Amino acid sequence: MRALLWVAIFSAGPAFAQRIAIAPFSGPNGSNVRNQLVAAVCDTADCVNTAKVTAGNKPDWKKAKKEAVQFFVTGVVAKKGKAQTLTLEVLSGPGKSKLKKAFPVGSDGLAAKTLQQAIDSLKGAFGGASPPAQPTEPEPVATTPAPTEVKPAEPTKTEPKKDAPPPPPKKDEPVEEPPPTKLKNRRIPFIAIEAGSNVLNRNFGYVQPVTNLRKYLLPVVGLATAKLEFYPLALGRQDILGGIGLEGSFSIAAWLKSRRENSTDDPYPTSTMRIDAGLAWRIMPVDSLSLAIIPLVGIRYHSFVVSPNAAGTRLDLLPNLTYLGVRAGLGFEVGVADDFIFIFGRFQAIPVLSSGEIISSAFFPKGSNFGLDGSIGVGIAFMKSLQLRLSGDFTRYGMTFTTDPTDAFVAQGAVDQYIGGTATLRFAY
Repeated sequence: MRALLWVAIFSAGPAFAQRIAIAPFSGPNGSNVRNQLVAAVCDTADCVNTAKVTAGNKPDWKKAKKEAVQFFVTGVVAKKGKAQTLTLEVLSGPGKSKLKKAFPVGSDGLAAKTLQQAIDSLKGAFGGASPPAQPTEPEPVATTPAPTEVKPAEPTKTEPKKDAPPPPPKKDEPVEEPPPTKLKNRRIPFIAIEAGSNVLNRNFGYVQPVTNLRKYLLPVVGLATAKLEFYPLALGRQDILGGIGLEGSFSIAAWLKSRRENSTDDPYPTSTMRIDAGLAWRIMPVDSLSLAIIPLVGIRYHSFVVSPNAAGTRLDLLPNLTYLGVRAGLGFEVGVADDFIFIFGRFQAIPVLSSGEIISSAFFPKGSNFGLDGSIGVGIAFMKSLQLRLSGDFTRYGMTFTTDPTDAFVAQGAVDQYIGGTATLRFAY
């Protein structure tokens, strides 16, 4: 887009001899469109700093007269559905309109062809092209011109190059920066869905146990996992409020079996499930960088249950765990390599409000539980809306017990730890 803009600027030619002011444009994407026209027009016209001749972003003709301004250019960008239109107007005095014309606006502003049409329209409103050159005396024409050798013309040193930067602005004119490059996947999604699988290792044990208690080790297990993100305001706005949304995730493995070590007993049906839900705020602080900072709060339910076997007996000395807690944390996502690769992660603290059988009259009547949760991963974009995501995950619940020597179970605490990885496909719209 930048290269096409410079082509339009240089093809415009020295067509503006008047003293003009380009007022701030209103509407969505208005400042970007104005920047395009300023870069194209003020390169060959005498543009006046709009702060000197406007009041409340509107033309002030008393100030304009003092600065010898002949024309004001105003613009309004209006949005209807997904389409945007720029209404461009040239004023030569209060209520005196020389031009009022509409032009289509794309997602990146005015296309090169549309920009050239706008420049031509302004040229006509300002009084047409540059005045014609003064006539000169005609040279006598030879009846039989002698043949001359034709040599290729050499470009002069003053000829502008297509890739050359524009000349520096005049001292009394503020620097008009070109609009920042928009990255293709930088936008806040309206909805994002992930689905895939998770593998993990679980290690549950006690800290300084005094009485007989059972540890539990699960080397590797696979779970089905899914996640949903919903940003309801993102369809109409891409600002800081558009990043407020809801998120939820779900993981389950209901097909597991547990056995006693060195035992021929019937297996014990086993299941684990984790549900997260809450609010996420996707903040994108830098326009030219595909970076999102994501504060989040919510709740978590996490269970690991070993049920009775076919004989109706339970695995003794092992509590069933059902954690219910509050989540608070921070996530991030950054796109690199032109948004082909994404690096993402999050860290959460989880104060656990209830822990199931382990902190109850069945095992330890008094105790507390606090969890930590983190992940980091990489995403590869196959197309604008589809990514393959791979991440490493870590969850740890640390429990502390208050016991008496005469209690049935005595231990200082317990640790329930999960380490694994996740692979999902993510679709974002």
